[in-house]
Amino acid sequence: MTQTLQYFVHDGPSGIRVELAGDLNQEGARRLERDWRTAASAIGGRELVVDLTYITNADEAGRSLLARWYAKGARLIAPSKIAGDVAIAIAGEPVGEAAQAAAGHASFFASPKLCWTFLLAALFPLSSSAATLKTETVAAWDGYVNSVSAGLEERTRAGGTFLWTDEDPERAAKVRGGEIVVAPAPGPMPRKVPGGLIHHWGGAAFFPNTGINEILEVTRDYDRFQDFYRPSVIASKTGARTPSGDTFSMMLMNKVFFLKTALDADYQATNVRLDDRRFYSVSRTTRVQEIEDGRRIPEGEGGGYIWKLISIIRLEQRDGGVYVEMEVAALSRDIPAAVRLVVDPIVRRVARNSLLTSIKQTEDAVLGNSVSAEHSGSGSAALRNSAAAFAGVSANHCLESNVLCLK
Repeated sequence: MTQTLQYFVHDGPSGIRVELAGDLNQEGARRLERDWRTAASAIGGRELVVDLTYITNADEAGRSLLARWYAKGARLIAPSKIAGDVAIAIAGEPVGEAAQAAAGHASFFASPKLCWTFLLAALFPLSSSAATLKTETVAAWDGYVNSVSAGLEERTRAGGTFLWTDEDPERAAKVRGGEIVVAPAPGPMPRKVPGGLIHHWGGAAFFPNTGINEILEVTRDYDRFQDFYRPSVIASKTGARTPSGDTFSMMLMNKVFFLKTALDADYQATNVRLDDRRFYSVSRTTRVQEIEDGRRIPEGEGGGYIWKLISIIRLEQRDGGVYVEMEVAALSRDIPAAVRLVVDPIVRRVARNSLLTSIKQTEDAVLGNSVSAEHSGSGSAALRNSAAAFAGVSANHCLESNVLCLK
């Protein structure tokens, strides 16, 4: 069966990575080449990396387009059998994944409360049509959020296991040893609901030589999210702050160059300090609107890339540092059945990488705050040495020695 071509663009530090999924036939090649020409002027002269991992077929027109790009210096990633055959026909030799590191993976970074921005990448196929949020979809989301809230309540009860990290001794040892552990929530993920998908992931890390208050100085400094979490957060603003809750707003730019699209949303955060060593925060969107070509789309309409969000941060101070856990669930439009088999792996990989990046960016921001404070006469000099625990973390390569990614 023919699978309509979907393409996704990731903005890396040194190049642009185009990920293809489905059939690269004449029609798909025509659309892809047209859109790439439109984007090329904005992208500039950076290296182009074409990832063929999830293509299911390439006809003469598709191979001709790839050959032209290859002749102009584009690199090809082709680890699968079909992709390898196509690459050999174009390059005359096998093509590995070395190009992946050269161009870098997604730059869909986000705040720790909103690391769900992976969806802005994974669910931004350029051929997508408008979607409308349905009543039954909202009902399914509300039911899921209730279950997440019940799980959090169970964690905070006397005798409950507050941290996901502590539920498994091997996981706890890895986190304490400096690894970032990321995994989807139990069950099929993404989870299909009537008219949409729920994406739910969690991650854990240990920040040595720091305290809860130092981390909260970053995670509650909403005005500086645009500095801490570049390039995705392009604007952020604090609404109101109280000991028990905050309101804030953010605008996130979609990093797919073929579309001039942003996501603008308001959030309500509830903050709970259980005792002097444990804290958690729950953030929910109260408004989510897409902005396309400067036009604000009504809530529940548009591409349906993100409709609803809830995120949780759990902090526990012990063992000479703070255990940091970030959990996020998001509601989006469904993925068409014709391309789900090839798109789902992309969604999962970008989700995992985005959460890793969010945790690492938070650690960098905490470290930066501490160094600034030390220069002014206060702050922890020891925290500067904690960078070594995260030095090997890469949001782009989940198999590096310092990062554990769970399937």
